[in-house]
Amino acid sequence: MGGNEDEPTALRNRAEDLLGRLRGLADREAVKVGRQLVDELRRQRDFATVEQLAEVISRQAPADTSSRLLYAQSLIETGHVTAAIDVLQALTQRLHPDDPEWTQARGLSGRAYKQIFADAGDKTCVAAITALKQAIAAYREPYEQSPAGNAWHGVNLAALLRRARQIGLRAAPDLDPKTIVWDVIKTLAAKPIGQRDHWHHASLAEAYLALDDWDEVERNLQAYVADSRTCAFDLGSTLRQFTEIWDLEADPARGRGLVATLRARLMQLPGGELDLSPAEVRRLHAQSRPEQRQLEAILGSEGPVTWRWWQTGLERARAVCAVRERLGGRIGTGFLIRAGDVGLEPRDELLVMTNHHVVNDQGISPGLSPDAVELVFEAVDADRSHLVNGICWRSPVDRHDACLLRLASPIKGIDPLPIAKALPVLPEEQSYEDRPRVYIIGYPGGRDLAFSFQDNELLDHEGPPRGEPPNLGVRRVHYRAPTEGGSSGSPVFNARLWEVIALHHMGGQIMPRLNGRAGSYAANQGIWMQSIVAALGEH
Repeated sequence: MGGNEDEPTALRNRAEDLLGRLRGLADREAVKVGRQLVDELRRQRDFATVEQLAEVISRQAPADTSSRLLYAQSLIETGHVTAAIDVLQALTQRLHPDDPEWTQARGLSGRAYKQIFADAGDKTCVAAITALKQAIAAYREPYEQSPAGNAWHGVNLAALLRRARQIGLRAAPDLDPKTIVWDVIKTLAAKPIGQRDHWHHASLAEAYLALDDWDEVERNLQAYVADSRTCAFDLGSTLRQFTEIWDLEADPARGRGLVATLRARLMQLPGGELDLSPAEVRRLHAQSRPEQRQLEAILGSEGPVTWRWWQTGLERARAVCAVRERLGGRIGTGFLIRAGDVGLEPRDELLVMTNHHVVNDQGISPGLSPDAVELVFEAVDADRSHLVNGICWRSPVDRHDACLLRLASPIKGIDPLPIAKALPVLPEEQSYEDRPRVYIIGYPGGRDLAFSFQDNELLDHEGPPRGEPPNLGVRRVHYRAPTEGGSSGSPVFNARLWEVIALHHMGGQIMPRLNGRAGSYAANQGIWMQSIVAALGEH
């Protein structure tokens, strides 16, 4: 089972091999291959590896600006914005303004300053206003130098000018956003169809947004979303622009529905990623459904189905809780299940499942004893905690690493999570794109509730009919969905119905493959829920 080596693993393995070559007596061919690989890794959102590889390439080929640009982009994507600005300033100083990479560097500088503005809690503070002005200047230079060649700089320039006017800032008062937008539209319309990339319709959608022409916005978004070249990284960037710069969620008429529709689509793309705070989950769960016309205008006939699927995911999030030390911080995750679904009585009692290494009778580190923890369903009420009345079943770390907690008081108003009867089928041979998907809802790194939707293909499992578990009665599941410490005890869902297939309990960069297969890979591991149910039946 499990098919061929998946694309992310293959890319990382190639990167590791190349890093070894580049750190030794590297040749020109290794540097050339490295340049190509860095861009592939960027599209997979593996920015940590991008940083490593781009750094080594820069040492071997100091004049290679393309890798340096991708290095700067990876710094921005990982939150090191001021470091990225330093890299980009050095690049723009050594490049001539006629060089296309100078244009890219100025665009990335605009992206970095734009992020500083977007992240500011007070958009009128000195730091935010300064960053906004610098972003405007960074996009303005390349656009005015070549309006026809740098339309995307023009779109960003118009968006930032409009936002500046909204907060009362008269930055670049000599520029008119609508004039810029009309010039961009004319430029893009004149481009031959064969020369248009997948960003073409995204830029047009944003341009028409500046003109409040919502029909054209949605028409162009439909073409952009339907383009096979539009990956999760691209759509995530568009969503970030719409929410952070255009502030579309403040528009209840069509903006809020547009963002919600694109979010739903993003969650279905391989590599899609979205982190939501508990407050955001509550808000989105209560949000009205976008109009049928808008859903179909952007996503086609499948729009309403995609929306229902996404709303089901938000509903499931309500049953996921943070396991916290009483009066302390988060130590893991748990989720609500119905006793009858795992063969226990009374059947309608609601229990919480987590890992044995998170909560256990003896409080063995890193876990705590039941009387030392509290459970908070933050997607429902972040201010209400629930105490634990004891453990009704447990299985140690070397078995299922599972623990079922009985609550001190009944839970009301939250539906338990459904448990899948079977694992997704994994044919012997299947491509990366065809692998079944899995989703995790948890508290990575002890932070707020987060949806993990990156590299989330199902890699392999020990379920029937061909599973070969070495530990009888314990059937493991391997998947790509990245998790951090604090995700222990999270539910792992199948893609179609949001049913729980596994209890997440560990992960690593070097995980031995399942079912007797040779080698290892970077993977996360959960325990099949039905093997836990079977163990409960033997209890």
